[in-house]
Amino acid sequence: MEKWIENLLSLQETDLRIRNLRLRLEMIPEEIRRLGMELEDNKKKLDLTKENCMRFDLDMKKVEGSIKEKNVELQRIQAQSAMVKKNEEYKALLSEIENVKKKISAFETEQLVLMDKAEEEKKKFRDVERVFNDRSKSIKDEKTGLEDLVARLKEEIVKLEIIRDEKRKPLPQNVLSLYSRLLSKGSSSPFVQVSQGMCGKCHLKLTPQTINSARKELMTQCDNCGHMIYFAK
Repeated sequence: MEKWIENLLSLQETDLRIRNLRLRLEMIPEEIRRLGMELEDNKKKLDLTKENCMRFDLDMKKVEGSIKEKNVELQRIQAQSAMVKKNEEYKALLSEIENVKKKISAFETEQLVLMDKAEEEKKKFRDVERVFNDRSKSIKDEKTGLEDLVARLKEEIVKLEIIRDEKRKPLPQNVLSLYSRLLSKGSSSPFVQVSQGMCGKCHLKLTPQTINSARKELMTQCDNCGHMIYFAK
């Protein structure tokens, strides 16, 4: 195999490695952004459950306050009833006492319902908080890992670029110029192997003249897609 072919294949291997590393590098900011959004969403869920717990606590305090007020009112009426002498006034106070007791009972029932709901919400908060703390640590570790990966990728790219520049030096200028132009066009390999008379890039049949040129290890391009082609030996 002609030396220029070996050199170009070696250069292409390095260039494709650099391209893949750069593609991986470009993906990382979006991955970090998604992790940040996930953490933010989890924090919102945690804050919401915490607010619900606080709301139930506030509602229970209001009910407790109402019960205290009604008990004070009950004691006042009971004390008042012990002092009245007229039967009609006494009956009216007894009726009022009964109404206050019913209200106290209703508040106590509401209090029990709120206590159950509050406990249920607190359990939910503890579950959400546990998940949040665990996932937050995981996200932090993932972000740190990605940031470390960025540094490693950049370092490796710099090293490979130095190697690539050295590999470009022995190549003929016409070969290097065509190769560089094809490399800049897309993600495929500029220099592809001929297989069963077909181009390794577009997989279309090559003309006999083109095949013959490639067999002679001359700089040859596919008749269809224009990629550089070679025969493996």
